[in-house]
Amino acid sequence: MKGVTIEAMFFGMSKQRHTHAPPPDIPGFPKDWREQIKADLAAQLEAGGTLYGVRSDGAYIARTKDGDRVLEAPEKNFA
Repeated sequence: MKGVTIEAMFFGMSKQRHTHAPPPDIPGFPKDWREQIKADLAAQLEAGGTLYGVRSDGAYIARTKDGDRVLEAPEKNFA
């Protein structure tokens, strides 16, 4: 899960604090919706599906039942 960044400015200085609190429950969703999503994603991987993520450097991560693969970020050519 991603952390939340909190910034406070004190006399021109910046201070950051990272917290790792889970997101709040969504009204109308079942209480175990996070676990249902995790189980569904695991089932998709087991069935041969591919899940993708993006690293902070722009590279893509492909996750399959055979493991993770890094797909390098494409070169940005602005002509």
